[in-house]
Amino acid sequence: MITEIGNLFLRISATLSLCMFSIIFLKKFIDVDLRYAFCKNLSFIVLSLIFLSFSFLVYAFLIDDFSLRYVASNSNISLENIYKFSAVWGAHEGSILLWVLILSLWSACIPLFSGKIPKRIVIDMISIMGVLLLFFLVFILFSSNPFDRIFPIPLNGKDLNPLLQDPGLIIHPPLLYIGYVGTSVPFVFAVAVLIDGHIETEWISWLRKWVISSWVFLTIGISLGSWWAYHELGWGGWWFWDPVENASFMPWLAITALLHSLIVSEKRGIFISWSILLSILTFSLSLLGTFLVRSGILVSVHAFANDPERGLYILIFLSLIIGSSLILYFSRSSKLIFYREYSVTSKEFILLINNLFLTITTFAILLGTLYPLITSSLDLGKISVGAPYFNFIFSALMLPVVFLMAPAVYSNWSKTNYNSLSKKLGKILFYSLVIAYVWMNFYYKSDIFIVYLGISLALFTIISSTIKMFQIFDNTFEKNYFKTLLSIPSSIIANSLAHIGIGVLIIGVTVSTYYSSQKEIIMVKGSEILIKDTKIKFVDVEGKLSSNYTSQMGIFDAYKNDKYVISFFPEKRTYNIQKNVMTEAAIDSRLMRDIYIALGENIADDSWVVRIYYKPFIQLLWYGVGLMILGGFFGIFSRTNSVNNN
Repeated sequence: MITEIGNLFLRISATLSLCMFSIIFLKKFIDVDLRYAFCKNLSFIVLSLIFLSFSFLVYAFLIDDFSLRYVASNSNISLENIYKFSAVWGAHEGSILLWVLILSLWSACIPLFSGKIPKRIVIDMISIMGVLLLFFLVFILFSSNPFDRIFPIPLNGKDLNPLLQDPGLIIHPPLLYIGYVGTSVPFVFAVAVLIDGHIETEWISWLRKWVISSWVFLTIGISLGSWWAYHELGWGGWWFWDPVENASFMPWLAITALLHSLIVSEKRGIFISWSILLSILTFSLSLLGTFLVRSGILVSVHAFANDPERGLYILIFLSLIIGSSLILYFSRSSKLIFYREYSVTSKEFILLINNLFLTITTFAILLGTLYPLITSSLDLGKISVGAPYFNFIFSALMLPVVFLMAPAVYSNWSKTNYNSLSKKLGKILFYSLVIAYVWMNFYYKSDIFIVYLGISLALFTIISSTIKMFQIFDNTFEKNYFKTLLSIPSSIIANSLAHIGIGVLIIGVTVSTYYSSQKEIIMVKGSEILIKDTKIKFVDVEGKLSSNYTSQMGIFDAYKNDKYVISFFPEKRTYNIQKNVMTEAAIDSRLMRDIYIALGENIADDSWVVRIYYKPFIQLLWYGVGLMILGGFFGIFSRTNSVNNN
């Protein structure tokens, strides 16, 4: 009975979403305060109904209600409760419902945190959110309903995909979706402003904080997915340029460009039209990612569904949203253009160049992702675009972006004295080149140019951002240390931490990519192998029994200078229901390196294929992301910058 109520709540929510959307056509007939109260209350009601519906689905999983097709297909009696909970979004139907829940949450937050945005704009934003909610709710009700029943009722479920039975599933998709769906807020703002034909710079300040919030959660979600792949899949990598990975990365690049464009729009009152266009494109890329994940047109281990009909439905909506919003943009954007002079030696010009490179990079990745589909549809054969293309194009296009980070930080608005700037940054660049050269030649005894270039630019970014932050600290220093910290503009801290994080990430990626070691060998119990300065001894393999799987657990001891360091316990798991075999790697993580051991196939009684990886400084990747996220949180709470007329 409770599931029928959940289904009913979705139908009511769809009806109310239609009512939300209809308000946009009643401007001439209903007072603005009344329309505002109506839209605000409707958004809260829709959020409440969808939350209850989602909760009922969670309850169905926890009580093993296998009368629901979705529960029977993605759960099992022996599944741990924590994975029963996360299984709610472990497949297509539940993930779409989670998407809608988060979309309704963002919609309800708009009137709560609207700040100085006029009510007429807020009303239009909520109304446009209504049409987005309506689409996804109709999609759920008619093609992806998690409350569909089956008969006869099976005694047990088919179990959750073993790949998803990991703590990563619990937190990765919800956080990714918060960021992913969060791109809807700048989209509806852009459309509302285009409809209104007017924008104020203080509105841009409000929008910037929403964009940062979405960027932070998107960054967390992507990094957790990468961390999950690194720990779970047993191949020692953290990024594969998989089509679905690309589908989440492209909105991140676009929203990063949008964030920097908004900084210029807020500070100088320019690039407003460009910011509006980026808002539309960012959400369009999020919808495109939803289509790629669920259409089945591209093969991916991350895909939720392989139903062309579902994909066609999303494609039609995607086309309508992108098409109508772009038509609106090109017909109305001229009203939002502010003319203000600036020099090619200004901060805004540097940010514009970086913006263009970020946008070009986004579309280069989009081309590589869709190219196999294009060639197939034109009967040109099956062509695969792999990591070499993405690595080359991404590295080449991002090098100028990284190089220009330091000049962007140190340059001035409107116009910059480049002689003074070059003196400041020239010293930092020189020290960065020297440190990178010494590090490579004395520590790694290597002279790979691309590595030298990557480390040098990363150090250039780190050192320049650190000096900038401490300069601000010195200029505001008071005897009260805590008061001094509070007096530093949080925008400066946010900018510095984010840029330092990118530099640290680049070092981690570059060094671990080019200086990692790996060995795949056959080992017998008692055998030893030396990798770098660490000796690995294969001790034994023991059987292990869990509630829904059995495993063979390897035992490996690590020694350095003949002294015991740590033991590794990699597993080869066989799940009881689906009989899938999964590799659980064992990793010893230190600042300087990771040692990664994965247990392969059993060749004979005592012989096993073993994969051992030595990955130097890969932890810097996660530390760098952490600094970027910390910088993002500072950015959310940063003080508003006024428009600079100089």
